[in-house]
Amino acid sequence: MERTQPDERTRTHWGPLAALVFTLPALWPLLRAGFLVTDDGRFHVYRIAALADAWQHGVLYPRLFPDFGFGYGQAVLNYYAPLSYAPGALLSTAGISPVWAAKATIALGFVLAALAAYGFGRTIWGAWGGVLAAVAYTYFPYHLADAYVRGAIPEFMAFIWLPLILWATTSIATHRGPSAPNGTPNRVTNGAMIPALGAALAWAGLVLTHNLTALLMIPAAALYVVALGLWMGRWRSLLSGVFVSLALGALLSAPLWLPFFAESGQVGIALGPSQGYREHLAPLRDAVQSSALYRYRDASGGAADHPLPWTTVALIALVAGLTAWRMVKKLPIRASWLISYFLLLTVGSAFMATAPSLPLWIPLEPLLAHLQYPWRFLSLTGVGVMGLAAATPALLGLSADAPNPSALRLRQGLVALVGTILLVQPLLNVPATPLSITTAEAWAPDRMWREDAEAGQVGATWTGEFLPLTVTEQRWALSRPRDGATDSPALAPLPTVQIPERGYDSVALAITAGAPLSVRLHQFHLPAWRATLNGAPLPTYPDGALGLVTADIPAGAQRVAFQFGPTLSWRIGWVLCLIGALIWATLAWRAGRAGRTRWLRMAAVGLPLLVLILALNSEGLGQRRWTPTQPAGGQAALGDVALLIGRDAAPARGERALDVTLYWFALRETGTNYKSFVHLLGPDGQVIAQQDGDPGGGYTPTTRWMQGEITPDQHRLLLPEGLPAGTYGLRAGMYAVDASGAAVNLPVDPATPDGRVDLGTVEDGSP
Repeated sequence: MERTQPDERTRTHWGPLAALVFTLPALWPLLRAGFLVTDDGRFHVYRIAALADAWQHGVLYPRLFPDFGFGYGQAVLNYYAPLSYAPGALLSTAGISPVWAAKATIALGFVLAALAAYGFGRTIWGAWGGVLAAVAYTYFPYHLADAYVRGAIPEFMAFIWLPLILWATTSIATHRGPSAPNGTPNRVTNGAMIPALGAALAWAGLVLTHNLTALLMIPAAALYVVALGLWMGRWRSLLSGVFVSLALGALLSAPLWLPFFAESGQVGIALGPSQGYREHLAPLRDAVQSSALYRYRDASGGAADHPLPWTTVALIALVAGLTAWRMVKKLPIRASWLISYFLLLTVGSAFMATAPSLPLWIPLEPLLAHLQYPWRFLSLTGVGVMGLAAATPALLGLSADAPNPSALRLRQGLVALVGTILLVQPLLNVPATPLSITTAEAWAPDRMWREDAEAGQVGATWTGEFLPLTVTEQRWALSRPRDGATDSPALAPLPTVQIPERGYDSVALAITAGAPLSVRLHQFHLPAWRATLNGAPLPTYPDGALGLVTADIPAGAQRVAFQFGPTLSWRIGWVLCLIGALIWATLAWRAGRAGRTRWLRMAAVGLPLLVLILALNSEGLGQRRWTPTQPAGGQAALGDVALLIGRDAAPARGERALDVTLYWFALRETGTNYKSFVHLLGPDGQVIAQQDGDPGGGYTPTTRWMQGEITPDQHRLLLPEGLPAGTYGLRAGMYAVDASGAAVNLPVDPATPDGRVDLGTVEDGSP
């Protein structure tokens, strides 16, 4: 067997290596400590940490983040694509801080998007075209802004899939397989099936990464198929392959889009699109920035936050001019239909972000207004710039058969100059203001809650799109004491309440009551919340201004269980996904066998297995359950205000501390904001660490409690340095602050020697 010579390997691999090297300067802002000051970036850090936390509880696809929204829960991933959070969650699960995991996700996004752009450009216009495509795509200002200005990590990660879709679709069209016996081309040959299967994964990946970018890409991809058909003239195989990829992509992403369409009417998303997009259409005079180096957010007042750089206009003019010149000279033009497509895509998508495009927005408002910001069209502009850059070396005549070495070097120099300008012009002014987020702040919800309270928002977002419509309280008031709160009669006789089982998004209660009562979770109600009474279905409903999950139970000894999902739409989505995975696997196995492609046959086994594991896990398989520790005596009553029915304790992540969660059962509504406390006692009974304040991290004052509500109350106890190994006691209680400022503890029943509830012991800061 003839061995590949070193110079041949160099010629083979220089392109992707060059694309990778030229991407590295885009990563320099990530090297600083902390995170970055951006519009939304810290929200995505919190979501990465929340996904990692769910994984540690055995929940692989958590629809609900129970700690979001001041601990009332937000079903973020039931409506928002989850895939962009997976790399960071994987790193966080392995012990890396969610802050660095988020930055690693951004770095991965830059690298993979550059390699995808290179692969697309090389397929049509050769290695030089691929490298220039990677540079132009990486350093397109809106791409950089998504990472370093907006902090829109999911939209940023969507940049990976756009060139992959075009690359795979191109490979479907350009593959030349054997003809059928009658001489006509086969619809989709085994060789062409491989890129069709790749396109299916790319489409599914895009939908699962960023819903809105997928919406934008559909018409752009349809026009690209038309351009490919006009160029190659092989409509039958092209359309067959595209149909296969779209159908399989839709099936594989069904667990996201089907519940979204079935259940989004329950939350703020259902309020529909607004006309706010009009405020962000850029005046035409501000659509292009003429400064030598690109300036981000150049005091535009919001309407033209992301103008085009002059380099994009110059690239359009260069490609259009070279194309016209070659036509006049009757020189060959590689893929002229695709060049026309990218010119149209660049100009058309950029135009849709400007004020003159309003007449096009108005008739399409029911659909386009969901984009919120017209500048999202600039993602497509970036794809257009990528295609134009890829075509530039070929239009300049850069090829191995150039007239002479001097001409070849000159043309290489011109391409290098174009690439240098495209790289430097937007890079030097990239914002990189550090934002301090400690590892402990990323893992715990306290900082997220504080930022929400300060901004008058809820759920680490700006628009309340995940807030259930049954919540009638104002967003800015959710974390504050309730106006007009008064005392109500307490439950009588006193019920007995225990928590025999707790899960990430579930809880089971053993209740003995002398009279019927209503039990409420400290969670916003959505129809996905299900309950059972002694194993039989029990209706739930939203109650109060916060629309809390509520179920009515009869007197006597009862076992009540609450669980978030699965809903019918989730189950149908997983069935469709499994069907899609099996079809994909069957086609991949055949194509891999014919092409002797081992990796494809491995994927044919792995994909259905992955989907099956996720589907079974959504039904509860592998999810962690535990039993909170009961107080001494089973439960303790704090006056007639609440029962303390259990606690959890675990070492804090990111700092030397102990996290203790108390579980309160409200006996009545109250007009007083009581404080709760937790003490860590040394062997001599002295307090060595404590934390007290309003329950729920300070954002669930007791005037918000409803009778029968079970409220998790999180406390972080900072441990002294040098604390020796040993057994330490936990005590808790509740007090009011009188007019003089003195703390008055509520009486404990059953009474204890020190007037505090005995919560057992912990070993070395562990439960």
